[in-house]
Amino acid sequence: MAKNTAPTPDTVAPPPDLSKSRKRFIKFIILVITGVILGYLTLRKGVHLTPESFKNYVVSMGILGPIIYVGIFIIRPLFLIPSIALFVAGGLAFGPVVGPLYASFGAAIGGTLGFWIARIMGHDYVMSKLKLGAQVVANTKFNFSVVFLLSLLPIMPVTVINYGAGLSHMKFKHYITAHVLGLTPRAFAFGFFGSALLEIGSPKFRASLLLILILGIVTAYFRFRSKAKSKADKTESDS
Repeated sequence: MAKNTAPTPDTVAPPPDLSKSRKRFIKFIILVITGVILGYLTLRKGVHLTPESFKNYVVSMGILGPIIYVGIFIIRPLFLIPSIALFVAGGLAFGPVVGPLYASFGAAIGGTLGFWIARIMGHDYVMSKLKLGAQVVANTKFNFSVVFLLSLLPIMPVTVINYGAGLSHMKFKHYITAHVLGLTPRAFAFGFFGSALLEIGSPKFRASLLLILILGIVTAYFRFRSKAKSKADKTESDS
């Protein structure tokens, strides 16, 4: 007679993570809807999605253009919208001066929102939201100089800075000051690049690329130097 044995924990398959599957499905649906809309505009309405057509469309919106642009920057931490794309779009639509000013204003409010979301919701929520930047948050000691340098670094995701500082013991006034001081030059560099997209190959376009490259090299140098100094100080204090 066969002996009935109850399944042990080792033999029971873990339940599928329905929340992750649902999120992937929702993202897929959003991509499909976006593709359909863009295809409809391109094929039926004759809208050609070029830098020039984008600029003309935003300008045609009048005062709503800047309001929507700043609004997207404000809600950016909730949806992890890439800040680089927004910086470039601002320069393209509003010019190399006004665009970065709008971007800096929106980023300051969005950064405030991201900071307090992290501080209120806590570590687990932040890590569930972040993917590429999770290691940065986990391994970085956020303070004024670190937030300033990370905000200045062209390729650093802004939301990582917002959330990381919110999880730290930084005072808000120190965080927002360092964040705005570092982010504003970055906004102007990418805004200048965005304004030159209609002149690809021109001296202005090459200068905008060079400016971003120089900003990245200088910031990375000071960031690595700061990390090396911190390690040296720690080693000296331990000895």
